[in-house]
Amino acid sequence: MPSLRYLPLLPRRSLLAAAGLAAARATCQAEPLPPVRLGVLAFGTVQWVASIIRSHGLDRAHGFTLVTRKLANNDGGKVALLAGAVDIIVSDWLFVGAERAHGFKLRFAPFSSASGALMLGRHTGIRTYKDLAHRRLGVAGGPFDKSWAIVRAAALRQSGIDLSRAADIVYAAPPLLSAKLEQGGLDAALTYWNFAAALEVAGLHPLVSVSAAAKALGLPAHPPLIGYVFKESWAEQQAPAIRGFLAASAAAEALLARSDAAWSEIRPLMHADDDRLFVLLRKRFRAGIVHVAPAVEERAAERLFAILHAEGGAAATGGLASLPPGVFWPAPS
Repeated sequence: MPSLRYLPLLPRRSLLAAAGLAAARATCQAEPLPPVRLGVLAFGTVQWVASIIRSHGLDRAHGFTLVTRKLANNDGGKVALLAGAVDIIVSDWLFVGAERAHGFKLRFAPFSSASGALMLGRHTGIRTYKDLAHRRLGVAGGPFDKSWAIVRAAALRQSGIDLSRAADIVYAAPPLLSAKLEQGGLDAALTYWNFAAALEVAGLHPLVSVSAAAKALGLPAHPPLIGYVFKESWAEQQAPAIRGFLAASAAAEALLARSDAAWSEIRPLMHADDDRLFVLLRKRFRAGIVHVAPAVEERAAERLFAILHAEGGAAATGGLASLPPGVFWPAPS
């Protein structure tokens, strides 16, 4: 690098300005992007999106660095979020509504409308909801899971049976439910869509999908189910980060919607050695990329809430008599 004494034609002011510009550039390059900590389950599909975000640099392009934190289960994710160990988890708006009603201001932004199914074990003879009486029924997601609420409400309306009372309920993680169902330890299991797909490929059949149960209740074909959940205070303090994250997630979904090559990248995360399962998972994930305006999502959620409360009371809505305002994060302006 030449010494300054060999640059006599540059005035001192220009030299100082150039030096200042170089220092500013160095500072900008050295300054790290703000992290966004996303909680992911080992069996969750959001890690597929997270992988695409990082491998394609979508986080850096949108002004943040994505950091993933492994979660043991859904309840662990909720605890981690409320304790500040992560910034974002995937959950449902019923959880957000219940927490807001108790003073914990969370927000919800839709992620996927892919829904699970009530899968049957082999040779159970179950044909209707009523046949589930006194049977061993596994449920993923816990007693307040939105899919469980929908199926319970549909069973009550169509067959007059309260599954939470009539069946022998076992709450467990999806991998355990799948194993028990295939081994004959359960007669049926309401599980997440990706596990339902794996069970179908293994030769098991659904009694009803959550989507079909929702339609039987008069709801849209793709009701808002799961989404990104985060603290309102964090989102307001880190507005560029949450906007960047949601934009990066949408870009990753758009890439997965159109590119088969992107799916080859994430196949190791899918636990889909069977080509039939791989294709089915890809198809159903793409079908779940259905986002509408937040106002429309909110109206659909309120309608679903009203139906669940009418059919099952506060027990079906996480103890809530009404959905508190402010559950849905507003759309970008």
